[in-house]
Amino acid sequence: MQKYVVKWLVDGEMIVEAPDLESAERVVQQQLVLTITNPDKWPVELGANGIQGAATPMEDQV
Repeated sequence: MQKYVVKWLVDGEMIVEAPDLESAERVVQQQLVLTITNPDKWPVELGANGIQGAATPMEDQV
């Protein structure tokens, strides 16, 4: 049987409160890593290789 490589990515958005962009990215990255490394939440079979994201300031903050 032939083998195939299937590449996938997860696109998402989280809203967090933080003092700056770097802190916001760090908080989300930590939460995502905790989820991905938990075998009950994110099985190894999905083949996750990495997590990447970038924060942007929210407009219209109250």
